[in-house]
Amino acid sequence: MKPKKVLVAMSGGVDSSVAALLMKKKGYENIRVTPKSKDVGKDIVMESQEGEIILVECKHQSFVGRPVIQKLQGAMSHEEKKHREKEVRGIIVTSGSFSKAINYNKEIGEDIEFIDGKKLRTLCKELNVVILNGKVQILTNKSFISINEKESKDLAKNGYSKIYWSKEHSPSIKTKLKFSPACFINYNVDFDTSTSVGCIDSYSDSGEIIIDGINGEALDSDTAEFFFSGRVDTKEIGKSDEQKKIPFEFTENDIEEHAINRIIKEHTHEVSYTGGNNVSYSKICIPKRRDIDIKQFLPVYLPIWVNEIDIMRQKYKQEFYVKGNNQFYIEDDLRKCKICGREEDDYGDMNLCPECGRIVCDSHKEIDYLDEKTPICEIHAKPFQPWIEEKYFAKKETLQEYKKMWESMSFLEKIFEDNIVAGGISVVVVVVFTWILIRLIS
Repeated sequence: MKPKKVLVAMSGGVDSSVAALLMKKKGYENIRVTPKSKDVGKDIVMESQEGEIILVECKHQSFVGRPVIQKLQGAMSHEEKKHREKEVRGIIVTSGSFSKAINYNKEIGEDIEFIDGKKLRTLCKELNVVILNGKVQILTNKSFISINEKESKDLAKNGYSKIYWSKEHSPSIKTKLKFSPACFINYNVDFDTSTSVGCIDSYSDSGEIIIDGINGEALDSDTAEFFFSGRVDTKEIGKSDEQKKIPFEFTENDIEEHAINRIIKEHTHEVSYTGGNNVSYSKICIPKRRDIDIKQFLPVYLPIWVNEIDIMRQKYKQEFYVKGNNQFYIEDDLRKCKICGREEDDYGDMNLCPECGRIVCDSHKEIDYLDEKTPICEIHAKPFQPWIEEKYFAKKETLQEYKKMWESMSFLEKIFEDNIVAGGISVVVVVVFTWILIRLIS
């Protein structure tokens, strides 16, 4: 059986972009919206999974009559001449109603299906689609499988426990869950670029991006890779968590527009070619909207856990995405120095100040000179400079104890206690000894 062609005309407030989304949800593929100035009776071109070709003509009017069908006929005839081996079938859709157009269709014997507002509402219900103000709203209650509150707290506790000196102070942890809206999009890009010398570039690629449902921006590549890697298992968000959902700020039409703009930018490239005069040229190759096929559009909520951690007088925050038992940290203050802001790769590289609760890197911590183990941030380190070298102490008690020790030391002991003085004397001794040795030899 040879594949058929289908022509769809939309009217009555459902424009071509909305029609394209509805047809995509019905399973049609390679959907392309034709520029209005060049539609020639067809606003959308698409294919069915069986290879059928679909042409969409969109009209905005309350009643669809004979002129719309006649225009449909013209487009169908034009397609039959271009592809004689294929049939053409028409579908006219309107959110309004039909006049005597249906009777006219029966008279001419054309295979045209009519979908009025009532049938359109039924279709939207079957596809779980809501159209408001001419745009498809995003409806979903799916989220990635996540962890529970205890597991979120345990992640904070486990990370904190690796910080040097953390065992001396227990943290206070509050945790909460929120669901951030996003849309997963898989796509193909396929286009040729030609000049006067012919085709200079044939480009074909595919990709995947995640569009944030709040700001319309694509998530960064590291975050997208985290979610796209491995299995993509989702589940329904329970009633007890529904209030934790952040609503979508964009319609499906808007999200797809943001995605297409990003895809065009990512796949724009420059090629070099030789002209007919043997001169080398370069050209920027830019895909058009019709060159992009959105293969999958999956709205889903991304679970985000937020841990708020209090340690003495300091506050810390962890924020991370969850997919199954895996985490991707957006923010993790437990690995960030409270003084310089530098973030280390491992919790074990951080130090807790027992006086103020600051978590600092090695560059901004001192170790108590006397007990040789207690860390102290450079803000609260207690200095003592007997001669040249400055020594630091974590406690007043150890500082006072060392001062007493210093006072009881002999002059020679004090010299060797100050590394800078001792080092300087050693250099002088070596220089003098070398000079005497040279004098003796000469």
